[in-house]
Amino acid sequence: MCKILSRIKTLADAEGISIGTIERTIGASRGVISKAIAKGTDIQSKWLELICEKFPKYSPVWLLTGQGAMLLESSDTPIIHSSVPEDHIDEKIFVDNPQKLSQNPVPSMVNTFLETIKQQAEEIGRLKARIEELERERPVPAYARSTSKETVDL
Repeated sequence: MCKILSRIKTLADAEGISIGTIERTIGASRGVISKAIAKGTDIQSKWLELICEKFPKYSPVWLLTGQGAMLLESSDTPIIHSSVPEDHIDEKIFVDNPQKLSQNPVPSMVNTFLETIKQQAEEIGRLKARIEELERERPVPAYARSTSKETVDL
């Protein structure tokens, strides 16, 4: 199982809720996370971002890397200012103590991880499209053509 998925399971256990409840809370289709856990596959970065948003008492750094404490201290919980555009994530995160922001690498680390996840998801999408394109271009083998609806007389 992906390490991030095991931490999502730990988060669910800590909250006393099911993975299905997390899926509903973040607006994901039924099975998006539970099937990934069962199959050991990854989930899209948008779901990770929504988990961080919907469960703000959990450390995004812990969720993504496993490093640090699972729970944020109340003074570490970021407050997101919604009037700043999404592409300025570092500029929209404020904490109770402004000096602590410059000392706390968490916002920039999370930003870096989310950007990496986004880039990887985009690359996966491009690779899937290329695979589909190559499969369409692949010639049909001769044995597949000769086994069309022919009948065999015995």
